[in-house]
Amino acid sequence: MNKAFGKALLSTGMLAVVVYVAHVLIGGALWKEYQHLHRPISDLTGSGAPDRGLLLWFTNIYGVLALVFALSFTLFIASRRSVILLWGGISLIMLHIVSISYSFFPQDLPGSEPTFAGMMHIVVTVLIVPFTILSPIIIGIGLKKEPQWQNLGRFSILCGMLILVFGGLTGYFFASKLSYFGLLERLNIGTLLLWTFVVSFSFSRKY
Repeated sequence: MNKAFGKALLSTGMLAVVVYVAHVLIGGALWKEYQHLHRPISDLTGSGAPDRGLLLWFTNIYGVLALVFALSFTLFIASRRSVILLWGGISLIMLHIVSISYSFFPQDLPGSEPTFAGMMHIVVTVLIVPFTILSPIIIGIGLKKEPQWQNLGRFSILCGMLILVFGGLTGYFFASKLSYFGLLERLNIGTLLLWTFVVSFSFSRKY
């Protein structure tokens, strides 16, 4: 494969992060009553959200870019190294395949009647959690076995552990209806986005 094309495909992880952050910032700016610190990000594209149509473009583009990155990382990097790294790449692919289904199952906004799509949104969230935690950890373990990538491996494992902690706290705050749920969710998702950006940057630069 052309080296420049491989670099471009591995760079899609960075671009995916930029698109996701833009969707959150633009969505919050357009919806004046929206509170970032207290509300879930998925409310921005929830059933009846004022700018759902526009923001779905961002989330769909993010989903495609993130999946392209996961496939590229697995095919060009993980499959040429260790079995552990390959399984980490497969976990990453599964994470983004499941994530794309969010577009079909919007979250029910607070105070609205429960819908089938809203219930499926919860199911998708439950399915995505193990892949979100395990992907950075497994990839980190695989990278630590290679001298060149040991620091990135440690960073990946740390991110996976932070996602576990922030994810657990996010779930607790949501179930208990506590304030600042939105802040914890952003710490959780932000850690995954940071990890994606760093891994995408690292391997696209060295490919």
